[in-house]
Amino acid sequence: MMAIEEFKVCLLGDTSVAKSSIVCQFAQDYFDHNISPTIEVSFVTKTAPCRNDLHKFLLWDTAGQELFHSLGVSPEGC
Repeated sequence: MMAIEEFKVCLLGDTSVAKSSIVCQFAQDYFDHNISPTIEVSFVTKTAPCRNDLHKFLLWDTAGQELFHSLGVSPEGC
């Protein structure tokens, strides 16, 4: 039986920098240049086999709003 390993990924960034398009490319193998802007947060999952395991990606696509900036690590914290 295959083990399932989960990875949580949160895309953060400014407005209109193609975060949603990158999620679409990864999850659906299609890059959409004209995707609608994300309102608040979008959640997508994708499960992919890797050797003898399954990897489940939990993708959080945030809107490029100031309220989500606190989720990231500040340059001073690196």
